[in-house]
Amino acid sequence: MARPVSALVIVVILTAVAASLAAAAPATLILRSGDRVRCDLVDLNAGGFVVRVNGVEQRFAPGDVAAIVFTDTQIPASETSRVQEGRAFVVMNSGDSFYGSLADIGGTSPLRLSFRTADGNREVNSGEVARIYFLRWEGMTAAASPEQPALDPGGDGIVVPANPCWTNTGRTVRQGQRVVFTGSGEVQLSPDADDIAGVAGSRTGRTSAKGPLPGSLAGALVGRVGNSRPFGIGDQTIALGMPVSGQLFLGVNDDYCGDNRGQFKVQINILR
Repeated sequence: MARPVSALVIVVILTAVAASLAAAAPATLILRSGDRVRCDLVDLNAGGFVVRVNGVEQRFAPGDVAAIVFTDTQIPASETSRVQEGRAFVVMNSGDSFYGSLADIGGTSPLRLSFRTADGNREVNSGEVARIYFLRWEGMTAAASPEQPALDPGGDGIVVPANPCWTNTGRTVRQGQRVVFTGSGEVQLSPDADDIAGVAGSRTGRTSAKGPLPGSLAGALVGRVGNSRPFGIGDQTIALGMPVSGQLFLGVNDDYCGDNRGQFKVQINILR
């Protein structure tokens, strides 16, 4: 004779089901094809993105998802112009933004989104995020407008995006070792279309009072080793002695990088 299911067991089961259903965030997936899927974002696993569409669970491979939109606002061309293949471009509701790779989705409500960035791991909740861009999609327009002029992408070398402020070059240097930097490219430091900087710094000659090097031109190419004091690079090509041993970082001399766009390309020649 089957035993009756206790009320406590029923409550536990219903609670687990409710928690599972709550572990989602309303979103719109923009697929590589340009199609849009209204859904509840649930998880990210080895099989890709797990979502619920009208209560039915579906999966989308990472390579098929071009963007995740958590808001109903229009997608600005100023954002789509910054989409880079191979890196997630994350725009926060606050207006801040950063590049990284989406490593995990977890938690309940709101969801916890874990990213790997050049400055280390970063966790945000889905309620803080406006949009996440992964790649371009069919029909996406990102042409430069008079308000968003085209920027010189630079020549050969390591890509140093203007956002985030610091990029890990993956190179290790020793204290006293001499390094030659050859940089090129342009960055825009604010929504002002005229606020452009090359590796030498701001075209208008302005400085950044709270940047890594307050006395130097805003937007200039700068470096640091580990967490040591930043040093100026600019457009000089003389060999610079490294202050300490550790990982070499490159960046732009700016106090806020959330509204920056563009990049430098930097060739690094470590002298033996």
